[in-house]
Amino acid sequence: HLDDRLLPVDEDGEEDELGADGRIHFAKDKLYGRDEELAKCQELFDANESPAVVFLSGYSGSGKSRMVEEFVHLNSSTMKDDKSGRRPPILFLRSKSDSADGNVPFSSIGGLFDNIDKSASVEFMDMRDVIQETLGTDARLLLKVFPKLETFLNNDSMKRPSMRASFSSGSDSASISSSVVLSSGKQKDTKKRLMLALQFFFRTLSSRSKRPLVLFLDDLQWVDGLSMELIQSILTDNMIPNLFFFGGYRSNEVGEDHILTKSLQDIMDKRDEKGLNGDICIELKDLRQEAVGQFIADSLRLSYDEALPLTNAIFTKTLGNPFFTRQALEHLVRKNALYYDNITFRWDWKLQEKELRDLISDDLLEMVKAKIEHMEPKLQEVLMTAACTRTKFDAETILVLLHPKLLRKRQALSDMRPSEEEYKEEKKSLIDLLNQAVVEGLLVAPQAEKPTRTTVRYSIGVFESYEDTEEEYAFAHDKIQETARSLICDGDEFQFLERVGNILYQRAQCPLYGEDWMVFTACEHLNRVSVQYKTVPSEKEEETKADSLEKEKQSRLATLNLRAAELSIDVLAFPAALDFCEHGIEYLPTDDEELWSEKYKDTALNLFSIAAQAKYGVGDNTAAERYCNHVLGQRMGDNPKVTMIEALPAFQVFVDIVGDRGDKHTALVLCMEILSEFGIRVPKNTRRLRAKVWWSLKKIRKRYLPTEESVQSMPQVMDAVVVYKMELIQKASSMAYSAEKTYLYMLLNCESVKLISKHGLTDTSAASIASFANVLMHVYDDFKTSPQLAELAILIADRQQSKFNETQPLNTANHNVLGWVRPISSTLKYHQRAYESGIASGNVNGGMVGIWFYVQTHLFCCSITLPELEGKLREGVAEMRKMNQEFMAGCACIVWQVVLNLIGKSGNPGTTKLIGEAMDESIELYQQKMPTKVIYGPWKSMVLLFFGDFFAAAEDAMRRGDEFPKLAVGMMHGFEAVFRAIPLFIMARSDNAQRAKYKKEAMKLLRRVRTWVKKGCINLVGPHQLIEAEYAASQKNANLARSYFEMAISSFRKDNFHQFSGLSCELYSDFLSEIGDSKGSQIYLQGAIDDYR
Repeated sequence: HLDDRLLPVDEDGEEDELGADGRIHFAKDKLYGRDEELAKCQELFDANESPAVVFLSGYSGSGKSRMVEEFVHLNSSTMKDDKSGRRPPILFLRSKSDSADGNVPFSSIGGLFDNIDKSASVEFMDMRDVIQETLGTDARLLLKVFPKLETFLNNDSMKRPSMRASFSSGSDSASISSSVVLSSGKQKDTKKRLMLALQFFFRTLSSRSKRPLVLFLDDLQWVDGLSMELIQSILTDNMIPNLFFFGGYRSNEVGEDHILTKSLQDIMDKRDEKGLNGDICIELKDLRQEAVGQFIADSLRLSYDEALPLTNAIFTKTLGNPFFTRQALEHLVRKNALYYDNITFRWDWKLQEKELRDLISDDLLEMVKAKIEHMEPKLQEVLMTAACTRTKFDAETILVLLHPKLLRKRQALSDMRPSEEEYKEEKKSLIDLLNQAVVEGLLVAPQAEKPTRTTVRYSIGVFESYEDTEEEYAFAHDKIQETARSLICDGDEFQFLERVGNILYQRAQCPLYGEDWMVFTACEHLNRVSVQYKTVPSEKEEETKADSLEKEKQSRLATLNLRAAELSIDVLAFPAALDFCEHGIEYLPTDDEELWSEKYKDTALNLFSIAAQAKYGVGDNTAAERYCNHVLGQRMGDNPKVTMIEALPAFQVFVDIVGDRGDKHTALVLCMEILSEFGIRVPKNTRRLRAKVWWSLKKIRKRYLPTEESVQSMPQVMDAVVVYKMELIQKASSMAYSAEKTYLYMLLNCESVKLISKHGLTDTSAASIASFANVLMHVYDDFKTSPQLAELAILIADRQQSKFNETQPLNTANHNVLGWVRPISSTLKYHQRAYESGIASGNVNGGMVGIWFYVQTHLFCCSITLPELEGKLREGVAEMRKMNQEFMAGCACIVWQVVLNLIGKSGNPGTTKLIGEAMDESIELYQQKMPTKVIYGPWKSMVLLFFGDFFAAAEDAMRRGDEFPKLAVGMMHGFEAVFRAIPLFIMARSDNAQRAKYKKEAMKLLRRVRTWVKKGCINLVGPHQLIEAEYAASQKNANLARSYFEMAISSFRKDNFHQFSGLSCELYSDFLSEIGDSKGSQIYLQGAIDDYR
C-alpha cells in the first residue's frame, strides 16, 4: 500500500511528478521497511521446496498485498536459467476473500483466473487434453468453481454445468429442485470428486507450466469453508511441484476459535507427517519510524531530515501502519496544512509538529470518511451503493442499482423505458464519477485497452457501440469499502439495503446479466433487513411484522433463499445451503395447512428437502431425518398433499439415513416402496417372483437387449425423475445383492436394462448392464450373450468418460464375466484402471475393489513372483486402511496371509492356519460374519489343498457346501469349486469308509466344472483336467488318470498358472508313487519344485 498504481495523468499521459496539481504522488516502485521479510521469502523460494507456503499476518493496511506484489516483481525480472540466461516470468494468480461473500461457496478462490494474461491462456489451453483425459466428465466440475476457465478449457464435453437449471413447470416433477434429485450419498461422493478434480487441476497447472506458479489468497480471515478445504488439500499435496503459496490474513480478526486457526494448524501437521518442508509464518508489524519517514520524504520529494517534523506527527498517530500513513498525508492536504508551494515548487507546511498531530483524528477511519464526505454527493452515493455489492464490481450493475428504470425485466422492459441516448448519458456520467474515485485513490481502475467495435448487450437493448461493456472497478482497500458503507445514515440503512437487495435479485433473474453472486448478496441484505424488523421491540410484534413484511414479500424472500440454497448445494456447500434453507423456512407460514397449500407447497417442499440434504451432508442424521419427516408426513392420510414424485428428494435422504444405521433390510424395503410408485412391483411369493424374473428375462432378450449399434445412438437421459428412478433401481439392486436376494437382484437388473432401452443412458447405466451380464452368465449359464453385454458396459463407460462411475462396470464386467471366457491375465489392465479412476475421482471403494481384484488375479495367473505380490499386498492393505476401507482391507488381508503362508512366512507352526502378520482366522470376522466368511472360505480351502491336508480340506468342503454365492466374486466361484472337488476325490480313493459321501459331493462339483468349460470358460480348462485326473484315479483308471494329469500340467504351464502346475505335478507324483512308478514320481516331484519356484 506504499506504492501508487493509480497516479493521475495529464492529457498527454505524463504524470505531474512534483504535485503541482495539489495531489501527493506517492512513491512507487519501492517497498519500504520489509527487507527482512522479503529476504525470508526469497530464501524459501530459492530453496525450491514445493509446495512452499508463506502465511502473512498483520493488521489491516500493514502492506501484505504490496509485499507479495514486490516479491513477484523482483523474481519476474531477475530469474535466470542455465541455457538462455533468462527464465519466463512468474505465473501469478491472486484472489481475495470478501466480507460480503462468507456464505458464497468457493468465493475465496473463485477470482484466481479472473485476469489471465495472454501468455498464461496458452498454457491453460495446452492443459485441456490432459485434464480431459484424466478427469473425463468430472472436468466440468472445474467450471463450477472457475467459470472464467471456460474460455481456455472449453470443448464439447466440458461445457459449464448449468447452476440455474430447474424442472419445467409443466412436468410431473415441477416442484422438485434439480439440485436435490442427486442422491444424498452420491452428493457426498460428488464433493470428493469436485475436490479431487480441483486438486488435480493445480497439479497439472504447476507441473506443465513453464513458469513458477505463485498463488496469493488475501483476506483469509473471511475465507469460506470449501475454499479452505481446497487450500488444505493443495498445500499438503507432495505431487504439486513448482508452487509458491502466499496466504494473507488480519491477525487481529482471527481468534482461537476461527476456522483459519484450526486449518493452519492442520496444514502444518499434515505437512510434517508427509515430510514437506518450506513453510513459514510471517507477521507484518507496523513499519519503523525510519521507514515511514523515508516514504514520506520520497513522496514529497524532500530529504529525510526536511520531512522529519511531518513524519513525527504522522507516526505518532498511525504508529507505522502504511495504509493510514497515506490517508493521514491526504487528510493534511485536505485541511490545507500540507500544500504544494507554487513559488518554491515544493511541498511545505507552516504548522508545528503538535499542531499537525492535533489535525489528525485518533479514529483513523474518520480520515477516510472525511475524504469521501469531501466529494460531491453523487460520487458519495455511487460509493455507498458499490460498497453494498462486492469489493470488485462492474459499472453496469451499479448503473442499474442507481437507476432501476434501466433494469431489464424477465420478458419486457419497464414502462419507463429509457432511450439509448438517455442510457448512454447516464452511463457516461457514472464512468466519469468512478474514474474520479480512481484518481482520488479510492478505487482501482479497469485495465485500459483500446476500444474495439463490438455488439453490446445493454440492459435496455442490443446495438453497436465502441464502449467497453465490462468496466470493472474495485475498492483500493477493504477499509475504504467499509467506510463508504458506513456513510449510509443509520435511519436509512435498512431501506437502502432493501432497495439494493431487491434490485440485485431482479437483475440476478435476467439470463443475460444475472450472476450467482447477486443472489447471495441480495440474500444477505434482505435477510438482515428481515431480522432487524423482527427484533424491533413492540407490544404488537405480529402486527409490526405484518406491516413490515407482508406475506407476498415473505414469499419472495423464501424463494430467494431457496435459490441461494440451490446454488450452494450444487457445489456441495452444505453449511451455506442449510443457512439459506433455515432463513427461507422462517419466511413460510407457521400454520401447517397454509404451509402446504398450493401457494407455498413447492417452495416448502424444496426448502425442507435441501435442508435434509445439507444436514445429512454435514453428518447430522437426526436433524436430517426431522426435515425429511416434514415432507414425508404430508404423504399420510386419505388425502396426501405431496405425491411420491414430489417427495423423492426427502425419501432418498431417508433411505440413506436408514442404511447408515446398518438396517439394510429396512432401506431395501423403502427403496422397493418408492419403486412401486413407479410401477415396479415385486411379488411377495417366491414362486411368483421366480416366474416374473423368467418372464422379464425372456422379454428383455426379445425386445430390450442393447447392442453396440443401439448404445451408440442412445441419448443421455435429461429427465431428472427418470434419472433418479434408474439410480434408485441400481441402489436397490446393490442392496439385494448384499442381502443375497438373488431373484430380486435379477428382476431389478431386468428393469434397469428395460429403462435404458426406453430412455437412454445415465451415470449408472454401464454398471446396470454389467450386473445384468453377471446375472445371465451365472444364473442362466448364458456364456454367449453375457460377454457381449460386458463389452457394452465397458463401451458405455468409455463413452461417458466418468471416472467416478466407471469403476463398478470395469470391475464387474471383467472379473465376473469376461474373466470366465478370456485369459484371466487380460483383466489386469482393467482392474488397474478401475483402481486409478477410483482414486482420481474420489470413488475410493470402487478403487479398492479394483486393486483387490488386481492382486487376486496376479496370484492365479502368476504374472509376478510371490514375494513381489506380497509387497503389493502389504502396500495395498496399508492404503486401504489409510482410506478407512476396513472391509476391503480385511478381504485383502486374507490373500496377503495366503501368500505369506505360500512363501514360508506364515509366522505360525501350522502352515495351513491363516494366522500371522496379515490376519487371524480365529476371530469372529472370518468365522461367522457375512460376507467376509464366504470370501475367507475358498482361500482357506486353497491353503489346505496346497499344503496337503486333504482330510481337513475335504471336511471343510463338505461343511461349507454351496454357501459361496455364485454372483459374488467372479472367477473365484470357479476356483472355489476346484479347491473343494480335488481333496474330495483324493479322500474318495483313500478313505473307503467315507468314499460314497466324498464322491457324491465331488461328482456334483465335477459336473458343474464340465458345464463351465463346455460353455467356454477357458481359465478352468486346466483345473477341469486336474479334477478329471483325480476322478480317474479314484476309479482306478491309471492310464486315463496319467493322461489327464499330463494335460493339466501342460495347460497350466501354457497359461502361466505356475502355482497350479506345481500342485498338479505334486499330486501326479503322489499318484505315480501309489501305483509303483517311483522314477516317474521323482521326476514330477522335481517338476513341482521347479514350478513353485
